[in-house]
Amino acid sequence: MTERRHSDSEHDETRTASSFRSTGYLLWQVVNLWQRRQKEALSPYNLTPVQFLLLAGLDDLSGTTPEPITQTVLARHCRTDRMMTSQVLRHLEADGLIHRREHDGDGRAMAVEIGAAGRDLVRRAAKSVEQVETAFFRALGPDVPAFGDALTLLSGERPRRRVPAGSRSS
Repeated sequence: MTERRHSDSEHDETRTASSFRSTGYLLWQVVNLWQRRQKEALSPYNLTPVQFLLLAGLDDLSGTTPEPITQTVLARHCRTDRMMTSQVLRHLEADGLIHRREHDGDGRAMAVEIGAAGRDLVRRAAKSVEQVETAFFRALGPDVPAFGDALTLLSGERPRRRVPAGSRSS
């Protein structure tokens, strides 16, 4: 019986050591590292990654529809929790970066729009974020698009089909 416990213990140690090499664990480590780099890039702009995401999403949606953009539409576009989105938007409004008002057609909804200061800030911060992202994924070399497709697939969407420039027939 003692011998069996020793064997189980060795198996547990092996399983524990290998779980640190599992795909999920490695993804978690990479996400944490990427988030740290994003926080560092956004720190000079006094923005958190979520604030940047929502400002960028709002800037992205602006002008795409004649209808006002609601907090719910923004949360869906950015894939964020609606309650958290509302809390972050209140903070961005207090900082003078966005404007919120009751939606004309739905008294329960809040319409949001990015202000000039928010648009300027998010566009300046985007340059830093893009530089960090480029540097972070540089190790993947030409596999960056395929990695993006894999992440898109894992997030539940269908990746867009890519046609490499060199494979087209003339």
